[in-house]
Amino acid sequence: MRLLIPMALVLLACGCGGGSSPTQPGPPANSSMIFTGVSPVSGSTIVVPEQYPYILPGGVVIPPHSGLISVGLSMTSAHDVPWAQLNVYLLTGGQSTEYCGQNSPDSPTWSFLPSGWTTTFAVTGFRVYRLPCEVTGIRAMLHMRNNGSATPPTPTETIAEATLPLSFQIRR
Repeated sequence: MRLLIPMALVLLACGCGGGSSPTQPGPPANSSMIFTGVSPVSGSTIVVPEQYPYILPGGVVIPPHSGLISVGLSMTSAHDVPWAQLNVYLLTGGQSTEYCGQNSPDSPTWSFLPSGWTTTFAVTGFRVYRLPCEVTGIRAMLHMRNNGSATPPTPTETIAEATLPLSFQIRR
């Protein structure tokens, strides 16, 4: 009898979830895009160095890792996606379709994203189409359009997106 009570307690402890769960966590219900860090801070002025020449048909390329602009993002896809690209737009004029720059020199792509895929990425390269540029926000879009178009993707092409209102100026 003395041995029966401790053995019963051991069996009870083992059977009450003291180990692993028989069910695995499933993929997230929704895809998501989260800003993890942005530089410069709101109210700043970025001065583009003369070493980055003005190019035709217009604009200046701010190369990746220049230290001028950085947009950190965390992305999750809730569904299987055969191909995806990250576009980040420097908004101006208060509309989500009005922008003065895009991350075209630093726009990563991924293939065969499984359901539940997640990653982080810091965009640091941008093409700014005109100077000066009054940035009023940043729009990040993970999309599955693979046709080379620089315009923002349509809602049906978009996996996840987020917009961050902030204000800074880019000038010479």
